[in-house]
Amino acid sequence: MASPGAEAGTMPDFLNLEEVERAASKVMTKMAFDYYHGGAETCATVVENRACYSRYQLMPRILRDVSKVDTSHELLGIRSSMPVWVAPMAMHGLAHPGREVATCRGAAACGVPFTFSTVATSSLADIEGTGHKDRIFQLYVIRNRDVVRRWVTEAEARGFRALMVTVDAQRLGNREADARNKFTLPPGLALRNLQYLSTSSTAQARDSGDGSGLMKLFTAEVDDSLTWDFIPWLRTVTKLPIIVKGLLSPADAELAVAYGVDAIVVSNHGGRQLDYSPSGLAALPGVVAAVAGRIPVLMDGGIRRGTDVIKALALGASGVLLGRPVLFGLAVGGQAGVERVLSLLRAEIELTMALAGCATLKDVGPHMLLPAPTAQPLPALPYPQAPQGQAGACASYGCGAGAEGQRQQLLSKL
Repeated sequence: MASPGAEAGTMPDFLNLEEVERAASKVMTKMAFDYYHGGAETCATVVENRACYSRYQLMPRILRDVSKVDTSHELLGIRSSMPVWVAPMAMHGLAHPGREVATCRGAAACGVPFTFSTVATSSLADIEGTGHKDRIFQLYVIRNRDVVRRWVTEAEARGFRALMVTVDAQRLGNREADARNKFTLPPGLALRNLQYLSTSSTAQARDSGDGSGLMKLFTAEVDDSLTWDFIPWLRTVTKLPIIVKGLLSPADAELAVAYGVDAIVVSNHGGRQLDYSPSGLAALPGVVAAVAGRIPVLMDGGIRRGTDVIKALALGASGVLLGRPVLFGLAVGGQAGVERVLSLLRAEIELTMALAGCATLKDVGPHMLLPAPTAQPLPALPYPQAPQGQAGACASYGCGAGAEGQRQQLLSKL
C-alpha cells in the first residue's frame, strides 16, 4: 500500500520546506521515504545541491516602491504565479493515495505548472481530468519508439503544453538505499503509463528477489543508446515545445541550441545519478553564458527557500523546478499539503523580492549577488538525525558505507 500520509485535518503545522521533510519521514514507510529522500552512492551531490546556495549573499536596494510585488511568470506560453514549476517525479502513489492527481490539483490551486512523469502511478487521462491547464509531460525515452510515439501523441491530444525529455538517466544511478530496501512497488499501485509495454513492467518493479526492482525496470526498458539524433525524430512526432532536462555542461547546452530544443533544465537529477557531479546552481552560469539568451534555461536541485529561487534567477535562470518538498507535502497532507508547500515558497519569494527592493522579476539580476564570506556556518545536513542508539542518519537512509564521515569532511571544506 502507499504511505497513508496524515489523516484529513491533522496535517503537521510545518513552517517551511525543510520542516515538511521531517514531518514526512514520520508518516511514510521507510522504503518510500528512502526512495524519495536518498541519492547516489555517498550522497555528496545531494549535500552540494543544498550547500551551494550558502555561497551567495543578497545585496538589497532600499527606498524602492515594493508596495506591490509581482511574482508572476511566463515561459513558453505557460503561466505561473511564481517562477517555479513542479518537477517531474516518479510514483507519487508511494507518498499518498491521492497520487499524482492530488499533486496536480494542488499545483493548479496555486497557479503552478505541473510536470507529469512517465513513471507515474496515475495515467495521462487522470491528469487531464484534474482540469489543470498548465501541464508538462516528462518523457523517458525507451527502446520501443512506437510506445514513445504513443505517449507523446496521447499527451498532446490530452492538452499537455510541452514535453520535458530527461536525458541524464540512460542508466540508473547507484542508489544503495533502494538496493538495501529491495525496493518494490507496493500492491495496489501500478505504473500506469507503462501499460503499453506489457504487464512485465509492473512485475519487474515489484520483483525484490535480489535487489531494486526499479533498477531492473530501467535496465530492461530505457534506451541507453540515446543520442541527440532523437530530437529531430521527436519533431516529426509532435508540435509541442521540447525541453531537455538533465544537462550540466556548457558544451551540451550549445548542442541543445544547435538541435533546436525550446528550453533546457540544468539538473543533476536531485543527486540521484552521477555522484560528485556539480550542483545545478554551480553549473548554471556556464550554461547561461553558452546559451546566450537564445532559449530559456531552467534549473533544479536543492530549492528549499525563496532566497534560493532568487539566487538562481540572479545567476540567469529563467525559472526553477521544485521536487522533493512537493512530494513530502503530498505525504503529510495530500493536496492540501502540496498547496501549503507551494504557498509557503511563494510567500518567501515575494518577501525576498520586497526586502531586496525588487517589485518584479525583471528587477532580479546578478547585481544582487555577493560571494559569501568563507567563515559561513556549515549548512544543516539534509538528513533527519537518527534516533539515539541507532546507526547514523546516512547509514540509516542507505547512502553508502562510511558516507556520514565523508559528508562531514565535505561540509568542513565549504
